[in-house]
Amino acid sequence: MIIYEVNLEVDESIKFKYAGWLPSHIEKMMTMPGFMNAYWFFREPQFEGKDPKKTLWTIQYFLKDQESLDHYLNGKAKEMRQEALDLFGSEHFKAERRVLYPLAGAGEVNT
Repeated sequence: MIIYEVNLEVDESIKFKYAGWLPSHIEKMMTMPGFMNAYWFFREPQFEGKDPKKTLWTIQYFLKDQESLDHYLNGKAKEMRQEALDLFGSEHFKAERRVLYPLAGAGEVNT
Protein backbone atom coordinates (compact mmCIF):
# COMPACT_ATOMS: atom_id res chain seq x y z
CA MET A 1 0.00 0.00 0.00
CA ILE A 2 1.15 3.53 -0.79
CA ILE A 3 -0.37 6.98 -0.31
CA TYR A 4 -0.70 9.49 -3.12
CA GLU A 5 -1.12 12.87 -1.43
CA VAL A 6 -2.40 16.08 -2.99
CA ASN A 7 -1.88 19.30 -1.00
CA LEU A 8 -4.09 22.20 -2.05
CA GLU A 9 -3.80 25.91 -1.34
CA VAL A 10 -7.06 27.59 -2.41
CA ASP A 11 -7.92 31.28 -2.59
CA GLU A 12 -10.77 32.48 -0.39
CA SER A 13 -12.58 33.74 -3.49
CA ILE A 14 -13.17 30.20 -4.80
CA LYS A 15 -13.02 27.99 -1.69
CA PHE A 16 -16.76 27.27 -1.53
CA LYS A 17 -17.00 26.52 -5.24
CA TYR A 18 -13.89 24.33 -5.04
CA ALA A 19 -15.25 22.53 -1.98
CA GLY A 20 -18.47 21.85 -3.88
CA TRP A 21 -16.57 20.34 -6.80
CA LEU A 22 -13.91 18.37 -4.92
CA PRO A 23 -16.08 15.45 -3.68
CA SER A 24 -17.04 14.53 -7.25
CA HIS A 25 -13.38 14.74 -8.27
CA ILE A 26 -12.42 12.41 -5.41
CA GLU A 27 -15.18 10.00 -6.48
CA LYS A 28 -13.73 9.93 -10.01
CA MET A 29 -10.28 9.27 -8.60
CA MET A 30 -11.66 6.34 -6.65
CA THR A 31 -12.75 4.67 -9.90
CA MET A 32 -9.11 4.33 -10.98
CA PRO A 33 -7.65 0.81 -10.75
CA GLY A 34 -5.93 0.17 -7.42
CA PHE A 35 -7.36 3.21 -5.59
CA MET A 36 -8.74 1.80 -2.34
CA ASN A 37 -9.66 4.75 -0.11
CA ALA A 38 -9.40 8.52 0.23
CA TYR A 39 -9.43 11.04 3.06
CA TRP A 40 -9.86 14.81 2.84
CA PHE A 41 -8.14 16.88 5.53
CA PHE A 42 -8.14 20.57 6.49
CA ARG A 43 -4.80 22.13 7.45
CA GLU A 44 -4.26 25.25 9.57
CA PRO A 45 -2.37 27.92 7.57
CA GLN A 46 -0.71 29.42 10.65
CA PHE A 47 1.00 26.11 11.48
CA GLU A 48 2.64 26.14 8.05
CA GLY A 49 3.55 29.81 7.83
CA LYS A 50 0.97 30.31 5.08
CA ASP A 51 -1.35 33.20 4.32
CA PRO A 52 -4.35 32.89 6.70
CA LYS A 53 -6.61 33.94 3.82
CA LYS A 54 -5.79 30.70 2.01
CA THR A 55 -7.67 27.47 2.58
CA LEU A 56 -5.38 24.46 2.89
CA TRP A 57 -6.60 20.94 2.21
CA THR A 58 -4.90 17.60 1.82
CA ILE A 59 -6.39 14.60 0.06
CA GLN A 60 -4.71 11.29 0.71
CA TYR A 61 -5.46 8.46 -1.70
CA PHE A 62 -4.57 4.97 -0.53
CA LEU A 63 -3.45 2.79 -3.42
CA LYS A 64 -2.89 -0.91 -3.65
CA ASP A 65 0.65 -0.65 -5.04
CA GLN A 66 3.17 1.26 -7.14
CA GLU A 67 1.79 -0.28 -10.33
CA SER A 68 -1.60 1.33 -9.62
CA LEU A 69 0.01 4.73 -9.12
CA ASP A 70 2.11 4.38 -12.26
CA HIS A 71 -1.02 3.42 -14.23
CA TYR A 72 -2.78 6.56 -13.02
CA LEU A 73 0.20 8.90 -13.53
CA ASN A 74 0.84 7.58 -17.05
CA GLY A 75 -2.85 7.60 -17.95
CA LYS A 76 -5.60 9.77 -16.48
CA ALA A 77 -3.50 12.11 -14.29
CA LYS A 78 -3.15 14.88 -16.86
CA GLU A 79 -6.87 14.84 -17.63
CA MET A 80 -7.85 14.87 -13.95
CA ARG A 81 -5.50 17.77 -13.18
CA GLN A 82 -6.69 19.74 -16.19
CA GLU A 83 -10.30 19.60 -14.99
CA ALA A 84 -9.45 21.73 -11.93
CA LEU A 85 -7.39 24.14 -14.02
CA ASP A 86 -10.25 24.59 -16.50
CA LEU A 87 -12.77 25.23 -13.73
CA PHE A 88 -10.73 27.44 -11.39
CA GLY A 89 -7.64 28.71 -13.20
CA SER A 90 -4.09 28.27 -11.99
CA GLU A 91 -4.06 31.74 -10.44
CA HIS A 92 -6.63 30.74 -7.78
CA PHE A 93 -5.20 27.52 -6.39
CA LYS A 94 -1.99 25.57 -6.10
CA ALA A 95 -1.62 21.80 -5.95
CA GLU A 96 1.47 19.94 -4.79
CA ARG A 97 1.74 16.20 -4.81
CA ARG A 98 3.86 13.62 -3.05
CA VAL A 99 3.95 9.87 -2.56
CA LEU A 100 4.28 8.27 0.87
CA TYR A 101 5.62 4.76 1.33
CA PRO A 102 4.97 3.01 4.66
CA LEU A 103 7.94 1.88 6.69
CA ALA A 104 5.95 0.04 9.35
CA GLY A 105 2.32 -0.78 10.07
CA ALA A 106 0.41 0.02 13.23
CA GLY A 107 1.98 -1.66 16.22
CA GLU A 108 5.22 -2.40 14.36
CA VAL A 109 7.18 0.66 15.47
CA ASN A 110 9.71 -0.02 18.21
CA THR A 111 10.26 2.77 20.76
